Amino acid sequence: MEQLSNLPPLAIIVFGATLAVIFGVRYLGLMSGGSMPIEKSAAAAQVAAVIVDPTELRKATVALESHTRATHRLADVMVEMTRSVDDLADEAGKVREEIHITRELSRR
Repeated sequence: MEQLSNLPPLAIIVFGATLAVIFGVRYLGLMSGGSMPIEKSAAAAQVAAVIVDPTELRKATVALESHTRATHRLADVMVEMTRSVDDLADEAGKVREEIHITRELSRR
């Protein structure tokens, strides 16, 4: 508290406002939780039980790992496609240059 009294007035005001916001949000959250119907609370409890169930958690983990592997494969394919498109663009540039040279030679 001694250190708090050494702060400039603006800092004390900001500190107080921050605490007011924190406690206000907490209070409003408790009010909205208390006003929620019991049916919704029971449904939320069932959902929470399913989420916490270890077998379901393992299944979700396996699915997420599979999705991660598929995403990595997709990223690798995209890198290869980018390289292929770059190669095609280089070849198209070379063909354009050759056509340009051929036209210049045919004009002479």
